[in-house]
Amino acid sequence: MNDEFEARVRDIKSRAHGHWTSILKALGVDEAILNGKNQPCPLPGCGGTDRFQYTDKFGEGNYHCRTCGAGGGLKLAQGVLGMRFGELLEAVERQLGATRPVAAHAVNGPSPERMKRLCQRIWNEAKPITMGDEVDRYLRNRGIALTTYPRSLRFHPALGYYEKLNGQQRAKKIAEYPAMIACVQGHDGHAITLHRTYLAAGRKALGEQSKKVLSSGINGAAVRLDEPSDELAITEGIETGLAVRLSTGKQVWSALNCGNMEKLWIPGSVKRVCVYADNDANAEFAGQASAYVLAQRLLREAKRDGIDRRVQVFVPKHAGADWADIWLARVANEAKAA
Repeated sequence: MNDEFEARVRDIKSRAHGHWTSILKALGVDEAILNGKNQPCPLPGCGGTDRFQYTDKFGEGNYHCRTCGAGGGLKLAQGVLGMRFGELLEAVERQLGATRPVAAHAVNGPSPERMKRLCQRIWNEAKPITMGDEVDRYLRNRGIALTTYPRSLRFHPALGYYEKLNGQQRAKKIAEYPAMIACVQGHDGHAITLHRTYLAAGRKALGEQSKKVLSSGINGAAVRLDEPSDELAITEGIETGLAVRLSTGKQVWSALNCGNMEKLWIPGSVKRVCVYADNDANAEFAGQASAYVLAQRLLREAKRDGIDRRVQVFVPKHAGADWADIWLARVANEAKAA
């Protein structure tokens, strides 16, 4: 962690002291996690039955887990929400920008109505994906060649990219890029936010910073690449989901990240769930762990609710690979053979 990040973390901890419960709720952490009762650990790869308790004992969002140890608000939020640390700092800073002079429960950041209007505006500006546009080029470079695209995906010709520069409180638009827009839907089917993948010349425009959710706290929502039948495949990434869709013919939902995968809502009508995990053997097995946490929860819920459900987890053999990599290698080998 560099000096700038350390300074931001110190500032956040100082300003957030005593307000973590309201901050965590505003970020999207389920209130049930914060009720002070012994319960399963919500952090990726842990679980159990009653090993975790949120206490906020020292006013720092404190929790304790008998298996993975103790921590504070930042660690809890990152683990539960599956956010990148930089995005989490920005989200908490937005909360503090509103709560600093007023009570901790005050309204913070853009209102839900404003975010809803922003999502609708971006979605309306975007167009259905067509052959030859930037999204089509990007996906074809990943070996994903489609003649028709899911309605949950769109192409935006010039979407603003924002960053906070030189300690500014508000993000500033620094560029515009073509983008793949994905609609993130909650359990009731309504859109709750958008996912953006910024593109340039048929590639990701900004490396790992190319993918962003418009608002944090998606809490088990998904990018529904298909309407589910009695069988549903689950992946982390959108590209991985499209690759699984092509290779298996199954209906697919994308969870967007491993933290959200663990909380994913699945309709009771789905009788077989196939979870296609990323092989994160080089990154503390996060992908595999989240896939099995989801599988365990779905089976427990099915047993509790009397649902006849089968759940399977599939993991690529090679460390660092996901199913989009497997599909791309398959396409390349077939082209070579031809």
